Amino acid sequence: MSIALMGLLPLLVFAVVDIVAGMRAAIIAAMIVACAEAVWSWYQFGEIDNITWLSLGLIFVMGLISIQMNDPRLFKFQPVVLAGVLAALLGWFQLRGEPVMVQMMPKVAALLPEEQRWVMSDPGTLKRMARLDLMMIPTFIAHGAVVAWAALRKSTLFWLVVRGAGIYLLMLLVVVINAFLPIN
Repeated sequence: MSIALMGLLPLLVFAVVDIVAGMRAAIIAAMIVACAEAVWSWYQFGEIDNITWLSLGLIFVMGLISIQMNDPRLFKFQPVVLAGVLAALLGWFQLRGEPVMVQMMPKVAALLPEEQRWVMSDPGTLKRMARLDLMMIPTFIAHGAVVAWAALRKSTLFWLVVRGAGIYLLMLLVVVINAFLPIN
């Protein structure tokens, strides 16, 4: 399973099953797939990271509330809440002077061949990553707002495309912009 699909797969299953079997079955299917994703993450990496736990919890809580209230739009707000939490966490670490992406650099460096690891400790790279971390805060907020709009006003398929492809396109745009901005 691709890491790019992690977190998106339960929502993809939700959208497909919703079309075929209805909201209740779709939410239950998404919960099952989210659990399978967590198990796969544990098997693959030896742990379940905090983001996976948060996503799993949100899928269950918002899924149960959606079933109880018979309103699938509430389930569709799971990515909105997740985006808000991620933006808040990035902001918190920015205020503490500890950008998350800079903290991740040693872990990323360990995955690189020995002769390329110096890049992860290069001052210019660290400055770019700190700026990218800061730029991701409004990116998550904007994506959350668009997903909320799609959840309230558009079809499940449209919502899924905005949720899935939307975040990757926004992140790619921000990464490209960051790459071309001068380092101060």
